[in-house]
Amino acid sequence: MTLQTMLNEAANSRPGQQLVCFKEAGLPVYVLNVRLILKETRPLPPIETAVLRAMRAGLSAPHEIYSFLGLSERAMVPVLAELNKKEFIQYSKAAGDAHATLKLTGPGRTAVAEACAVVPVERTVPICWDALTRKVIAVAPEQLNRSREMTELGRVEVPGANARSLQPADIGLDYLDTIIERHKPAMALKQELVAIKSIDRRELRFLECLMLFYRRTAEPSVVDVVFWREDGASMAHEQAFRQAGGPDRVGARLLMGTEALVRDGVQAMQPDSPDLPPPQTTPVVTAEAVEGADNTLESLLCHRHPEILRNALKDARKNLLIISPWIRHQVVDQPFLLDLEAALQRGVAVHIGYGIDEGDARRPGAPGLAGQNKPAITPQAKQALDALAKRFSNFNFVYIGNTHRKLLVCDDDFSVTTSFNWLSFRGDSKGKPRDEYGQLVRKRHYVEKHYAEGLSLIEHGYKGISTSGSP
Repeated sequence: MTLQTMLNEAANSRPGQQLVCFKEAGLPVYVLNVRLILKETRPLPPIETAVLRAMRAGLSAPHEIYSFLGLSERAMVPVLAELNKKEFIQYSKAAGDAHATLKLTGPGRTAVAEACAVVPVERTVPICWDALTRKVIAVAPEQLNRSREMTELGRVEVPGANARSLQPADIGLDYLDTIIERHKPAMALKQELVAIKSIDRRELRFLECLMLFYRRTAEPSVVDVVFWREDGASMAHEQAFRQAGGPDRVGARLLMGTEALVRDGVQAMQPDSPDLPPPQTTPVVTAEAVEGADNTLESLLCHRHPEILRNALKDARKNLLIISPWIRHQVVDQPFLLDLEAALQRGVAVHIGYGIDEGDARRPGAPGLAGQNKPAITPQAKQALDALAKRFSNFNFVYIGNTHRKLLVCDDDFSVTTSFNWLSFRGDSKGKPRDEYGQLVRKRHYVEKHYAEGLSLIEHGYKGISTSGSP
């Protein structure tokens, strides 16, 4: 299942809540090497079975058994000693008797009847202990990522309980029989857990998941954190995480902003850096606004934007316009460039405008935090887009000047005005949670209006507000 498919399912899974942000994450799971005491059923060795059967037939003297089986006393003594150790036979010798006699015990009669023996053994097996639900889970250690791998994948490590103080009595036995059976040796017919003796090793790993942030429509100040895998959401993890105060530890409070109205597709302003979260607002679309748009107005939350952009590149027939203040090569990557080139080869007129005034941003004493002033476009992205602009006359790629506008227009099919940075944000929220919001319009009159306004901005650049109010 693809990431986008999972997000689409998740977005529609909780009525009365909006999916406002997500992170690719990992649930904390400890791999424990646990020493177990087991009762193990094993088949009897053939020679032991033969001795027990001979005794069951009525032979009781050792020399009778040696002769019956055709084996020497030297070969048989260790066998009888082992059977005595297992308490399958009993030696007895009366005063004055020259030889001892042998007798089958109750366990011996059972063993010869079933041709197997039950023996106690100790075995060390790896088990996976969920640090949130505090239960054993049926997951192979090979399916889990180490902390180093989580860093390489850019995934967030979900905090959970520490296993240092974990004792054998704290380990739930859920799924333990399945794990024991998986590590059963070939010689064993059956295993039964008697007790957990000790925990010899504890290693923290992570099970891949999506960490989803939902805002309640009726209570916008409440944000729920949900964990989603291919089989859906885990209510057990959500409840355990909430009870442990986990939402505050992963930045849920950053999404508990004040409400703001969003009307007529006007987007909220963003900070001067593409790497900071935009102002936190809860958009409200009135019933009158939806009605007036003939039901062609659609709200877009953060996770929907990458899919909309990807589809626009592949489906555009005549015109495609994108305005994004920042451009990063992490978004304008090879798949993006291939889709863009395919659109240009189809004859689509593509306009891409970007811009943040680098001069103002880099001016000493300019507003903003240290390290926040970044160029509007990365060199790799500019080189790739400039090369396409030289090859295709139907590609208009320009620096606008200084814009916070985020606009996408595909033919006369739809337009999107949004807070989402189309060409600098992948939508995967590797850092702090980001509440992005946009409005998609399909009414042709408004789509054409947005295209004309965007094209004018790209062609003339932004030079400030004139007395007439037009750029």
